[in-house]
Amino acid sequence: MKTNLRVRLGLAPALIAAVALLSPWEIAGLGLALAASVARNLWLIRGGQWRTIELALCAALAIVAVAGWGWLPVTAGHAQAIILTGLAAGATISLPLGRPWTSDFSAPDYPGATGSPIFHRVNQIMSGLWAALFAFFALAALLALPAWLHWGIAAVAGALSAVLPNLLARLFAARAVRQRAGASWPAPAIQQADAAPVQVVGGGLGGLTAAALLADAGVTVEVHEQHDVAGGFAHHWPRRMRGFDPLTGQPVLFRFDSGVHDVSGWQPGGPVRSVFERLGIDGRLDMRRMDHRFWDHGVVFDPPRDPEAHAEALAVLHPADADGLRRLFAVLRRIYEAMFSTGAARGGIPGPPETAAAMLAFAKAQPEAAIWLDRPWAELLATYLHTDAAKKRVSALAGYVTDQPRTLTVARMVPLFGYSFHGGVYPAGGSGRMAEALVTAIRQRGGLVHTGHEVLRIEADNGGVRSLLIRDTSGKQRRVPASAVVLNGDPIAAARHLLPPGALVRLSTPMRPACSAFGVHLGLRGAVNMPPIVHARTSLGSVGIVAPSVVDPSAAPPGYATLELLALVPQSEAQSWLPDGDTFPPALAAWRRRPDYCTAKAAMGDRLIARAAEVIPNLAERIVFRTDASPATFRRYAWSTGGAIYGIEGRLAAKQPLPGLVLAGAATHGPGVEAVVISGALAAEALVPGLLQRPASRALLAAA
Repeated sequence: MKTNLRVRLGLAPALIAAVALLSPWEIAGLGLALAASVARNLWLIRGGQWRTIELALCAALAIVAVAGWGWLPVTAGHAQAIILTGLAAGATISLPLGRPWTSDFSAPDYPGATGSPIFHRVNQIMSGLWAALFAFFALAALLALPAWLHWGIAAVAGALSAVLPNLLARLFAARAVRQRAGASWPAPAIQQADAAPVQVVGGGLGGLTAAALLADAGVTVEVHEQHDVAGGFAHHWPRRMRGFDPLTGQPVLFRFDSGVHDVSGWQPGGPVRSVFERLGIDGRLDMRRMDHRFWDHGVVFDPPRDPEAHAEALAVLHPADADGLRRLFAVLRRIYEAMFSTGAARGGIPGPPETAAAMLAFAKAQPEAAIWLDRPWAELLATYLHTDAAKKRVSALAGYVTDQPRTLTVARMVPLFGYSFHGGVYPAGGSGRMAEALVTAIRQRGGLVHTGHEVLRIEADNGGVRSLLIRDTSGKQRRVPASAVVLNGDPIAAARHLLPPGALVRLSTPMRPACSAFGVHLGLRGAVNMPPIVHARTSLGSVGIVAPSVVDPSAAPPGYATLELLALVPQSEAQSWLPDGDTFPPALAAWRRRPDYCTAKAAMGDRLIARAAEVIPNLAERIVFRTDASPATFRRYAWSTGGAIYGIEGRLAAKQPLPGLVLAGAATHGPGVEAVVISGALAAEALVPGLLQRPASRALLAAA
């Protein structure tokens, strides 16, 4: 009702003119209407506002008034048609300008939600509807159609304006909820005593999280991992230096990580910590705080741990953007907290609103998040910052999720600021400690974790998934029943080789693998004096440098250090590291022995070492062990298409069209430990609705 009153006030000059055209004081009345319109528009403009429909109305009233004062032959019907045409033009012009005219009047009734896509879309429809109605009324006035037709349609339109906006908002919100939730098949009866196990394909952290939470809920689970160790990109491996330590005569053993070094979400209440606490395995991990250094052609920036101090330090580096940096960090903090605000009631696992009402309430309570989450990251930066140097500095961790920062949305980038707001950590003993803890939780609850199991096919009938065809460690193929399947593997390979047609949702563009990488793992003589993570831009190119032994001396013997170098490789380049064709499982043995491949691999490793040597003097002379990893290496061990390390470009919903099939891992929430743990928790909840709101198994917690 308040919106209708504001519309009537804003369009009051048109009502004054309509009354004047029916009265003996036509010219005076038109003058009054024009004066009221001019005064209102000046008042709006002075306040920094303007409205296309009121400006267009003012222009139409000026035409009618001038015509009346000039004694031109303009009838009352013609005058009404001109005024209504002005309203139709103003309403229409407001649409391509991105400012639907109804939004200016309805905004006060929806505080905080006006920037949300749903609010904008509803007002586009309502503004378009009224543009058409104004045009019809203009035509009706020009043709002198019966009054009952004019006023009857106006009454219907008025009634629709009262109820349609809320109805449309709920419809759009409900559609968004359904799209995010994925398929709508009912949860399978997996908690019954005679139910077949839930089979988890892939033993990365996403699959292990899903399996552990399902097992905690009393579900029988089995995990099948093709590698000889669980963890996916979160596992570690030992390597021995040739020969012996010249001083002690003892063998020199180094420990390296396959990919994970910096874990977010371990703060109290954070998603990763909450899951491990729920399962009673948080005490198995000794998490060490990781600090970063940004090395830019010799210029060093060590971000303070305190987020406000971090913003101030950036302001000192970029004085032209100092105020913008402070304001940007404040906005980022609010958006970050909004994104994770739903976790408190869901066992620490954030998730999108699950109902239309909840989505509208979220937009109202978290306006900045509603406005920005789906918009480009570059647009948010441009709102607060002017210099490219400041924008690049704030986006420095974009390489944690993509090799194409320009494609990032705010929703994909903001979680990375958890490293600034709360800090990242590293599990002492190696990244595989996290996987080991989850495996322990699964087995404590009666679940099974198999390594060396190759899943050859996910089988289904019309009712949904039914079984897996696997090849076990003996080389024999066998079929295992499944009441549901959690797919924690590459969805591209799964769609091509494991699943029946139509099992995965069809995207508007074909699924494409994300970037790959090239890595060099080094054992060094002597310690390294640096923070554990250095992001370096050198004269020879960029390189990420990680020194786990700085925070965890167990990674190397006394007197030695470990160093891991990484550079992202776009898919266009990754293909040159791989043989032609798409074999499953990957057939790379002969390819990896080719002289040209070995030469290229060694040369690329040399280039990364040369880049890192600008940061660490005498690096080459200190190397006592080295091994390199190309996209073919990641393809070999992770079975990922194109050797992708970050899953796929784009995101898939957890629930897929094939009943009983849910996804976990980077395909649903992007790369990184925190993201895949969230994905695993949401995959488990897709099979057991309400799981995250339930308490953990207290008996097992006490025993853990």
